[in-house]
Amino acid sequence: MKRYRLIIVNFLFVGITMLASCEGIFEEALNRADDSREDLAGMLSDPNKIRGMLTSAYMGVPENRSYLYFWTTEESLTDNTFNFQGQSMGNWRSGLLSPSNAAVWANSNQGNSYMNPTVGWWGRYWGAIRHCNTLINNMDGVMVTEDELPLEERELMLDEAKVLRAYYHFKLISMYGPVPYMYETPELGFAGWADMSRPTFQEITDQIVAELDEVISNGNIPIKREPFNTNDKYRVPLGFVYGLKSRVLLYNASPLNNPTGDPQKYLAAAEAAKRFLDIGQYSLEPFENTKGMYISPMSVNVEQTEVIWRYRDRLGQFSNVHGMDLATAKPKRSNYPNFKAGETPSQEIVDAYELKNGALIVENYDATHAEPTFTAEALASGYDDENNPYENRDDRFYRDILFNGSSFGQSYQLGEIIVWTYLDAPGTGSNGNVTSGSNRKTFTGYYFGKDRDPLWYGAGSKGQANNRVMQHGIVMRYAEIYLNYAEALCGAGKFEEACDALDMTRLRANQPSIRQVPDYMGGNTDWLMKRIQNERRVELVLEDHRFYDIRRWDIISDQNHNTISGMEVTKVADGEFKHIRYQIPFAWECHNEKYKVLPIPIVDKKLLPNMDQPEAWQ
Repeated sequence: MKRYRLIIVNFLFVGITMLASCEGIFEEALNRADDSREDLAGMLSDPNKIRGMLTSAYMGVPENRSYLYFWTTEESLTDNTFNFQGQSMGNWRSGLLSPSNAAVWANSNQGNSYMNPTVGWWGRYWGAIRHCNTLINNMDGVMVTEDELPLEERELMLDEAKVLRAYYHFKLISMYGPVPYMYETPELGFAGWADMSRPTFQEITDQIVAELDEVISNGNIPIKREPFNTNDKYRVPLGFVYGLKSRVLLYNASPLNNPTGDPQKYLAAAEAAKRFLDIGQYSLEPFENTKGMYISPMSVNVEQTEVIWRYRDRLGQFSNVHGMDLATAKPKRSNYPNFKAGETPSQEIVDAYELKNGALIVENYDATHAEPTFTAEALASGYDDENNPYENRDDRFYRDILFNGSSFGQSYQLGEIIVWTYLDAPGTGSNGNVTSGSNRKTFTGYYFGKDRDPLWYGAGSKGQANNRVMQHGIVMRYAEIYLNYAEALCGAGKFEEACDALDMTRLRANQPSIRQVPDYMGGNTDWLMKRIQNERRVELVLEDHRFYDIRRWDIISDQNHNTISGMEVTKVADGEFKHIRYQIPFAWECHNEKYKVLPIPIVDKKLLPNMDQPEAWQ
């Protein structure tokens, strides 16, 4: 019989100075079941505890997208948003990232000392890989009957754990660059750390893809989970496996990891996306139904069409920590204030939404982003940045962005919510171009509406508001696959096919075909790639893509992306407003070369002398 090994380190690469503390916490975590102590063999003798090992393997997947410490989102760390708060956001924005300070707490649970600014995501995902390996490497040694744990269920659990292991490795390489693929967790006393070096990005990609292909070939995971079984829908579907393969190969083909632009890498990514599309099990929601993908309870089968996998936590108080203060509006639209405004749209994401005819707004930004160069097509179409910048825009703009004078919808029993963001507006208002003000108000002149439910506001108490909304974030949806396909085809030089794929999300949103936009440049793949990148930014906003896209495209230091701005709105007369752009007057030190590929925490770098730090950290 196989000798069972108890793994007691928190994450795979752990500094020598941390081993003693890991022993007490994680030996107890793995050995303890209910109120009795038992070893791993004892856990493998109980079918429910074996199932619990799979539950532990899922712990690296965030429960909601506001999972960073103090209700911070990954989107807040990008040029799509501005978030006033300190904690993780303040550390990140102020340039405190370093090998000795990950800046971001990668878990909202402040009591977990291994998810603190010292280790960040590095600790989170290596810890999750450890849980996966514990199950995978011991599944052949379970000591229960097939009646207690059927063979079919064992095979399903094993494949789920392999998908999760592949996913966590992908998250690591998306942030820290290529790292070794760990099929087993080293024991304490392991002497091979100094022999480890970085693989190439292609090598680690091949390993991840091989793991995913094995799971696809096995066919144990259903393409979709049971539509009305909430517990089952928390678990990974095979659709996610196909989609993840497409995402992994696209990242491998991207400029950061493919500086020579090898078209074969793009073709591999295109093939993976096409394979998923050809299954025909998903489709795009009609545009008028798209908001429901984000604010529906898990019992609603949005997975029938576009949604592939959602976060499990409904995050009832999302609008409390990322919303508006309507308790002071006149007339009042809510009996209670929000706690903080949280993530609010930057002027840059607002500018990304095209005009209705497909014209882009901005050609290039100046260093402050306060005086951009507008496109000739936008100006020819009547775009007026000072007096009426929100007219004739992409339909997604009116769904996603709450701007001065826009309607958010109906509150709960207190009427329609009209959002006012001009200075001194009674209600939501704006702090304007200052570094002090109410954290319940926007510092950019905007709020998000895409994945917020207006019914959170209104009559009753804040607790009742939290209970009546179901704001589930999306881990993956079908629109991404079309965008992956378009980008991969474009990178491979297949211009016409890329246009067809890009049109899928554009036409769904009632925007013109890319071939019909005013500045169309037939056959020019550089032009098309920029339009694909812009489409991806708009279509997938607030879905945890921008953080990775801006890195893999190697544009994080570009002047068009290395700072953010807002819009100060002042009331001139009834129904008349003046709009003035300004650079956000806060430190914005998180879009530079040092933030492109994150550094290995110093406690583990000492243990891994042959694992080079990213170039900017050497």
